[in-house]
Amino acid sequence: MLPVVGRLAPSPTGLLHVGNARSLLLAWLAARHAGGKIYLRIEDLLPDGDQHLPALLADLRWLGLDWDAWQDHDFVRQSARSPLYDALLTALQARGEVYPCVCTRKDIDLAARAPHAEDKAAAYPGTCRDRFASEADALAFERARAQAEQRPPLGVALRLRVPTAPVRFSDVLHGPQVISLPEDSGDIVVRRKDGGVAYMFAVVVDDWAMGVTQVVRGDDLLEVTGQQLAVYAALQRLDSPLLPPFAGLPHYAHVPLVLGDDGRRLAKRNQSLHIGALRRQGIAAWQLRQWLAQSIGLETDRDWVAQFSWQRLPRAPVQFTAFELNLF
Repeated sequence: MLPVVGRLAPSPTGLLHVGNARSLLLAWLAARHAGGKIYLRIEDLLPDGDQHLPALLADLRWLGLDWDAWQDHDFVRQSARSPLYDALLTALQARGEVYPCVCTRKDIDLAARAPHAEDKAAAYPGTCRDRFASEADALAFERARAQAEQRPPLGVALRLRVPTAPVRFSDVLHGPQVISLPEDSGDIVVRRKDGGVAYMFAVVVDDWAMGVTQVVRGDDLLEVTGQQLAVYAALQRLDSPLLPPFAGLPHYAHVPLVLGDDGRRLAKRNQSLHIGALRRQGIAAWQLRQWLAQSIGLETDRDWVAQFSWQRLPRAPVQFTAFELNLF
C-alpha cells in the first residue's frame, strides 16, 4: 500500500475564509493521522494570482498547519510550472487528444479556477471538435472574425476530448459515483484563450507529479472529479517521460461545506469571515481551531490527529458566524 500523501492547495486570488480553513484542516488531519506527508501547493494560475500569497501563508501558520518540503521546495507554485504543462499539452495535441477551440463561453472564462456549483455552465456541445485541421487554422479563423467584428482577437483555447463511456470512482464520503462527461461538461478546457493552462489540467499534472494519493476538498467539487479522471486517463495514454511512473489514482474525500448566515457557501463575498478579518477582530487562533475541531466531530480536549476519522465527520453542511467563537 502506498504511503499517504496529501496536499494543501489554496488559491491566493482571494483571502482564506473559515470554509477554506476547515477543508485544509481536514486534509492536514487525514494525512497526519495516517503518518503521511502533506505538501503545500499554491494554485496561482491566474494573472496577478499571487496578490494574497503573503496573507495566505500567514493565515496557514496562524492556524497551526505545517507541511512537508517537496523536492527541496518549501512549497510549490503552479505559476512556476508552465513549461511542464505546455510540454504535456503539446504532446497531447500531437496525439489528437486535445483540439483548438474558438468558442466564447462561460466555461472558458472560468477554466483557470476550481469550478463551483453556482459557476456551472451547460455541457459543451462539441462545436469545435474536428472543426479545424490545426491550431494555426483556428487562430486564422479567430483573427478574421475579430477583424470583421472590429475587436482584438481572443486567441485559441484547447479542449480535451472526453470519453463517451461513464467515468466511475468511489468517494470516501459520498460512495460510488458515475458521471457521464458528455452530458455533464462536454469536452473540457485544458488551456485558456489567453494561453494560460486551465485549473482542470494543472491540478492533475501536479497531483501526479507530486505523488498525491489523497485529495480532500469541498463537496461542491465532487462532480469535477470525473473531468480530472479524464485528464488522468489522457496522460496515462501519453506515457510521457516528463512525469514519474503512474502509481494510481488518488483517493477522494469531498467534505461538507461551511455556510454563512445566508445559507450559501462561504466565498470571497464573506469578507467578515476571512481569517485575517477574524484576527483583526481579536479572535485568537485557539478559538477558531476549537470551533473547527468541534465542527468535524473531534473532542477538543484530546489529540486531534490521534482521534481523527472520517466516521466522525458530520455529513451535513455546517453554518458559521463569528458570534459562535464567543462560546469558547
